[in-house]
Amino acid sequence: MLSNTIVFNDGTSRTLAKINQDAYSSEYMFRDSTLQYVLKIRHSKTKATATVPSYDRHNVEVVKTVFAAGGSPEVKTKYYFVMEQEGNNTNVALADAICDLCIASTNSFLVDILGWQN
Repeated sequence: MLSNTIVFNDGTSRTLAKINQDAYSSEYMFRDSTLQYVLKIRHSKTKATATVPSYDRHNVEVVKTVFAAGGSPEVKTKYYFVMEQEGNNTNVALADAICDLCIASTNSFLVDILGWQN
């Protein structure tokens, strides 16, 4: 089970508190007078077919909302990732590799993606 708080740092360290939990999901939030972060973690299974078994699916999503102020509109930014693999497969090498790629070379891969490079 994940803890009741998650420390999130996108330049400033903030502690998100668990505000909701059910059998297969949880939600964390930080809110102050200028912004809000909502982190959702959801687990599910894909539907098995005659030729493909069911896979475990794990979705992590964070939404940052900067509230409207002084004539500036509200701005939302979202990032999420999904891991899908066999339920008995605990190997995280693929996820680790993409996370490393995203932060290597001062985030150049992410910057290139935002620049519509392919």
